[in-house]
Amino acid sequence: MTTPSILGQLQLLAAEHPDKLLYSFLDVDGDPLESYTYASFLDRIRAVAGHLLNDGRFTAGDRLLLAYPPGLEMLCAFFGCVRAGMIPVPVYPPSSRGFQSALYKMVHIAKDCQSAGVLTSRDYHASLKTNLTRSGVSTSGVDVDYISGLPWVTTEDFIDPTIDVPIVEPSKILFLQYTSGSTMEPKGVVVSHENILSTAALVVENESPIVVSWLPQYHDMGLIGCYLYPALRGGTTYGFASMDFIQRPALWFETMSKYRATSTAAPNFAYDYCLRKGRLPKETLESCDLSSLLVLMCAAEPVKPDTYIRFLETFQAYGLKAEAFYVAYGLAENTLAVTLHGRNIVSVNKRALALGKARMTTEVSEIDNAKQIVSCGKPIPGLDLRIVDPETHLSLPDGRIGEIWLAGAGKCQGYWNNAELTLKQFRARIVDDTPYDDGFLRTGDLGFMHAGELYVCGRIKDMIILRGQNYYPHDIENVVEKSSSLVRHNCVAAFQIHEDNEPALAIVAEVKNPKVFPDARKIATAVRNYLNVEVAVIALIAPRAIPRTSSGKIMRNKAKQMWLTGEFNVLSDFSRDSDVNTDESSVDMNTPFAELKTRYNLTGQESYNLIEAGLDSLDLVTFMHELKELLKDKGAELLARQVDIGLVQRVSVAELFGLADQLESAPEEALEHLRTFLAAFREEQAALERDMMRNDCKLLFDPPAPLPVPEVPAPKQILLTGGTGFIGPFLMKSLLEQTHATIHVLVRASNEILGKQRLKTAMESMGTVAPELMEMFEARIVPVCGDLGQPGLGLMQDAWDFLTTEIDTIFHNGATVNYLFNYDMMRDANVLGTNEILRMAFEGRSKEFNYVSTTFIHGWAHKASLFETDCNAEMALLDFGYSQTKWVAEQVVFAAQDKGLSVRVFRPALVSPSVDGGGNNFDIAVRLVAFMVNHGIGVDTLNQVSFVPADIVANNIVAISMTPGTANQTYHVVRDEYSNMTDITRLITESTGRQFDAFLLPDFVPELIRRCRKEDLLFPLLDFLVGSVDNISAMEFKRYESSTYQAARNASAWGQPDPSLEDTVNGILKFMNRKGIISVTVREDGAEPMSEQLIDSNALSVTAS
Repeated sequence: MTTPSILGQLQLLAAEHPDKLLYSFLDVDGDPLESYTYASFLDRIRAVAGHLLNDGRFTAGDRLLLAYPPGLEMLCAFFGCVRAGMIPVPVYPPSSRGFQSALYKMVHIAKDCQSAGVLTSRDYHASLKTNLTRSGVSTSGVDVDYISGLPWVTTEDFIDPTIDVPIVEPSKILFLQYTSGSTMEPKGVVVSHENILSTAALVVENESPIVVSWLPQYHDMGLIGCYLYPALRGGTTYGFASMDFIQRPALWFETMSKYRATSTAAPNFAYDYCLRKGRLPKETLESCDLSSLLVLMCAAEPVKPDTYIRFLETFQAYGLKAEAFYVAYGLAENTLAVTLHGRNIVSVNKRALALGKARMTTEVSEIDNAKQIVSCGKPIPGLDLRIVDPETHLSLPDGRIGEIWLAGAGKCQGYWNNAELTLKQFRARIVDDTPYDDGFLRTGDLGFMHAGELYVCGRIKDMIILRGQNYYPHDIENVVEKSSSLVRHNCVAAFQIHEDNEPALAIVAEVKNPKVFPDARKIATAVRNYLNVEVAVIALIAPRAIPRTSSGKIMRNKAKQMWLTGEFNVLSDFSRDSDVNTDESSVDMNTPFAELKTRYNLTGQESYNLIEAGLDSLDLVTFMHELKELLKDKGAELLARQVDIGLVQRVSVAELFGLADQLESAPEEALEHLRTFLAAFREEQAALERDMMRNDCKLLFDPPAPLPVPEVPAPKQILLTGGTGFIGPFLMKSLLEQTHATIHVLVRASNEILGKQRLKTAMESMGTVAPELMEMFEARIVPVCGDLGQPGLGLMQDAWDFLTTEIDTIFHNGATVNYLFNYDMMRDANVLGTNEILRMAFEGRSKEFNYVSTTFIHGWAHKASLFETDCNAEMALLDFGYSQTKWVAEQVVFAAQDKGLSVRVFRPALVSPSVDGGGNNFDIAVRLVAFMVNHGIGVDTLNQVSFVPADIVANNIVAISMTPGTANQTYHVVRDEYSNMTDITRLITESTGRQFDAFLLPDFVPELIRRCRKEDLLFPLLDFLVGSVDNISAMEFKRYESSTYQAARNASAWGQPDPSLEDTVNGILKFMNRKGIISVTVREDGAEPMSEQLIDSNALSVTAS
């Protein structure tokens, strides 16, 4: 029986309205950053699934962490996993704020679900590595090696619409939703396709909703409620980042008004935040129109009656209907939703409430002893909600307070890999009344029913809820104990209080010696660093003062009451508000950031940064936003865009407030100072990168003297790396044709069967493969399951020993090729991987080492002639990760040559598809040519364009390697004859009839920027090209000299000359035409130019984010 899948429903909706907008993600100004229609989203997730299945390291059923910054790439990865039969596991991506606690959770989740890898974005992966190495960030107690050792896969470039995707049965498990909050060991809720499908229509009551959301996508309320449910109901979601909401809450209202939103949701704190004075500008309110809203939901944390009433009263004037604004209750364990449409507010007697009874109060005389509670509404249809005594498991009548138990289609499958807790929480049974075989879900929440509606009034486990996040007291208490040896073990109580009507965290801790106190401020800092939560109060008290039960358990509620009533003898304390040396009257409240100075007791002269000063995440983002606005007011919008968390981490409070003051008194000087600082910061980062490169330009091992190599090469056992890359299949073909050797190919795969399949798929990418060649492939190609980016290539010791003993020739072609990654992101595979291959070359029997480098090692060299003996020894003009890592790797190879290893270094320039259009190349050159063809623009410049087809490159590399007397040489694998881009476009016109408007290089780039859209394959590389234009201009007269290559090629019977430029260009066109990435039809076999026709729009609708 086929497993029901959310993909099936999405495909049906895409068939009905393929061009309807599904998702759009906005920037802080409300402009779309990326968007997908229903059809283009299916294309994109198909591409992601294809890459995952062809990667070789992952198989159906694997769990993959999703660690993404806000945006649509996380959704593409989520659905891509589902399409591939894998199980996505969304996680909060650790950032500089609260890094240690988030990283600890991420490691725990990875271990708990036995994750096969991490899917992420380039920028986030780079920032994570920076945070791991940044001074001042503690990772003690965190198994960094475990998470770093997993495969990290960046998905932005998974966009090939033609990739082969086998049919895979969806996993019965849709995804794992790990519980939010502070707990150091979050639990993985198992969510099925059926859970989502059966509840979508119950929760999203209107079809084709228009949803606006800034909620985090890794959280169930954001992911399920705002992205999954609307998609399954034929709707559209406009999303933006949570931090953008904090910076500019007006964006929420502007987006709802602009797109006529029908649904949105947020926690209580957000509604309260928007009501604060000055948060919403006058112009936002003037254009605000909330009349289209059918659902304005408040959920995820207790709702304050005052906030609910004030928000409704305030925004009814702007079209908000009372019936649209309601409170809801839900939890991840029940697929998000439990009750909806809570609008009533009841007043209950506090004393009765404490005794477990909800007695309504109506008399004026009882007002002082009453508490108001907002209804969470009625249970959704089909859900059985009971109030149960948590001790006796007996049902309770209306008006009695007990634990909320649930049964119905929304109840999830349990906790991943935790059968005992699943039985306890998901299979609970009511005494003498359990009509369901699989029992009830225990929520852990306390509430009561009144007039058919649910009222939630607490947690069984003393949960602390701050700004929508749950914090478990024992986690906080453990951190306090570990932060100081002067605190008594198991003698700490954490609980929630209220300050200025806001929930806050208070801690009481017993000290070992009443005369020796720990530093309470340091304890507060430890809690902030580990759990990313601010402490309002810490009270250090005498031993044996905290109340306990008869069995020795801490009574947190009793401790809270004692603290509130002043019953503790406080020996020393810390208070975020009372520990203020500067009262508010001494601060000019009209100066920038005056409120922050007062709240955090800042004089503006502190030598530490704002994070160390204790700013919580909300205030930190508010500060950055206000600083950006201040810069914009001074006309420095470009500088404002460069203000980020890195700036806040790098400079002291004194420097930041000094800058703010200077912007008022001497703005031009302040702006110049900031420009200088940012330039120095960038140069500092570049200098660190150069130092790393210099340190890496050596062998990381002490090699033994290599044995002599036979004078006439006749390899019997060859090791090839990079077999699935662009040149790799052609190298396999040439090695099969020109040698009789067995060829061992390093490939990322979980087993040899999958490895062989990956290599076969790569061979087939060349086009039609002769049967005799496939016979040789099956007989002589041996997959070696490993990874260049792992120590020891990820091989078991016996596999390593076999290769060092048996291999006699190595062709090292493997590398990460990406023009957007920095040096550190590519170092593992390109530099350290080369070191590992060289270590293998020195061990065991003698070996020849053939290294495929690149002409990019010359950087943006301006020389008139670049000789094969040139090696850019001065490390000049290397400013992007690929050129940097390939240069360092080549230096390491030369170091091995100096130690006696027999080496050849081959430097291809621009490798193009084969003459008959074979291969799988989506490199920068192909993307640029495709863009020029599609837009009909060319560039008039004399820069050398040296396209050599991949089959010729591979053939001649192997031919030269098999020729005696060619060792210890470097070869420029480039065209013999000079050509430029004007020659290329002329030949394209002759072949296709496509005409080009030619621009000089300085004018070409602005035209490229004007025309380039997200659907263009060139889009991901746009910033790279724009940033490189001056360097490209400076190289106009540079030429590659290749006499050594030409002589060696011509000396071999296997050597092949360059095909004509016309044949080379036609090969590129055939490739692009077959891949569906150009909008013209290519002439075949001498036919007349074909009339222009557009290809299937789906082929060009894939968003490259």
